[in-house]
Amino acid sequence: MNSYSVLNDYGIFLFRLNGTRQCYAVHVSRVQEVMPCPRITVMPKLQKHVVGVATIHNTVTIPVIDLAEILCGRKTQNIKQSLIVVVKSGNSKFAFLASKADRIININDNALLPSEIDSSDTYMIGAVQEENELVELIDVDKVISDVLNSKSENDSAQDIHSEQEKLYSAGIC
Repeated sequence: MNSYSVLNDYGIFLFRLNGTRQCYAVHVSRVQEVMPCPRITVMPKLQKHVVGVATIHNTVTIPVIDLAEILCGRKTQNIKQSLIVVVKSGNSKFAFLASKADRIININDNALLPSEIDSSDTYMIGAVQEENELVELIDVDKVISDVLNSKSENDSAQDIHSEQEKLYSAGIC
């Protein structure tokens, strides 16, 4: 293996979302920890797709995001039985609900397949073929940015429907 390919290798963390068979991934460098879902406190006027906030290690309170709802339009049903994937975006931490922590794999930039959807208009960076399965690599910063800039749950849900339709038509959800 030459030094160029080593520099382009990186790890991705594979996980499953509640209610979906699709496997998703985020860059390992973004994952702070994975843990059973702690008690979630529901607060008024939260942004869409934020199910509440959770206190981690009695020190940090972070928003918990229902990624299955964002990507596939299906709210997570068994939150208490879920895991959270704590991710970092900028200087802030957030948690994504997940049903299963799968594994970490190393990939090379050459293994990354481009997204079939316009990258400026999706939450997917691309995909990787892993053990006869297409794994979608999520753009953590775009998800977080869109969630933070969204209206509260009580506002219109129309803003996210076009994203879901694109993912459905691409066969992702």
